[in-house]
Amino acid sequence: MKNSKIIMTVIAAIGLLLGACGREAGRALRQGQLPVFDFPIYLTEGAAGRVWKIDKDKNKTLLAEGLSDPRGVVTDRFQNVYVAEYGAGRVLKFPAGSSPFTVLAEGLSSPSVVATDSFGEVYVAQDGLKTVSRISDKKLFGAYASVASALAFGVDDIPLVGLFNENKVFWSWTAEGPTASIQSPNNIAIDGTGRVYVAKADPLAGEIYRYNQREPGEAQLVANNLLGPTGIAIDLVGNMFVVEQGANRIVLVTYDGKKFEWMTGIEDGQYLAFTQY
Repeated sequence: MKNSKIIMTVIAAIGLLLGACGREAGRALRQGQLPVFDFPIYLTEGAAGRVWKIDKDKNKTLLAEGLSDPRGVVTDRFQNVYVAEYGAGRVLKFPAGSSPFTVLAEGLSSPSVVATDSFGEVYVAQDGLKTVSRISDKKLFGAYASVASALAFGVDDIPLVGLFNENKVFWSWTAEGPTASIQSPNNIAIDGTGRVYVAKADPLAGEIYRYNQREPGEAQLVANNLLGPTGIAIDLVGNMFVVEQGANRIVLVTYDGKKFEWMTGIEDGQYLAFTQY
């Protein structure tokens, strides 16, 4: 009987481990715990008004079309997908990464980027108000002198906020916390260890820098010579996928720094988000 109980305990532990490695949504995540990021990946095309779901073999599924300038995209711990529809003032929810979508919030003032914390709460930056707020209760978390062009959550739900016109990224809701200087930050992503990646939005000489988890530390250049980098997403082994808006493509920058063309024919590519597991 004792051996049977031990076997059942081991089986249950293996089941939990597999669930955390990509087969089921990470519902057991604790506050601040980082998810595993893996395919499928989601892409928004602004001018084209489309949202795509793309698998590891580059097969594309159209989740929505005819939208008014969809921009920011993010997933939560339950594998739901959220998109900021800039032109319509809405945030859309695609349950478990599928269509049709529902409207999570409307009447917003030019929502540009979205982020989720470890609880699954959704936050939105509104360009028209220059604020960041939580959608569930409309609580205001940040009000700025310029638009919040980049938004994410890091280890222990540390907010990461980039201000495009101020050339700053905060590891906090305000400049009182740790701060890094980077020209025109327009996207933030984290990897599986919580390291922070920021895109410098230059149409001809774009770059991506990597920073430490809880404070910037010394910036590490991890990609350069990019034509207008916008969306960034990091997979579970550290490969970086980047929307190169000026070249109408997605490039893959491997964990050891090699760059490859991954997908072409992207029309006004905006943001990327991997699924959370």
